[in-house]
Amino acid sequence: VQLQERNERLYQLGDLQERVEKLPGSKTDLSARMVFSEEEKLKISKDLVDLQIETNKMKEQYEMENFELKNKILALENRVLELERCSEKVTGERDALRERLHTLESSRKELADEYIILKSNYLALGRELDQEV
Repeated sequence: VQLQERNERLYQLGDLQERVEKLPGSKTDLSARMVFSEEEKLKISKDLVDLQIETNKMKEQYEMENFELKNKILALENRVLELERCSEKVTGERDALRERLHTLESSRKELADEYIILKSNYLALGRELDQEV
């Protein structure tokens, strides 16, 4: 029994020795994995920063294009308002010219009627003169 217990202790010591022998290797392996992990973290951080820079550039470009489009819209709206004012002005002038044309046409008709009357009077007077002569 004692031998068996000793044998088990020796076996346990052997397992412990194997574990102790593996510890330095596992430490270097762990250290290498930690270095690799840190490198991966740095790469991921760099990629994240690059992505954020690109995102900010895209946001900036979007804002610039949005600003330019809003300026164009405002300019076009101003142009529309200007054209509407010009249209109203031209409409007013057109109405005034129509009124003036109507007045001139009525004056022309009156003058034409008066001319016809004067011509007929002239012809009548010319005939009377011829008869008296």
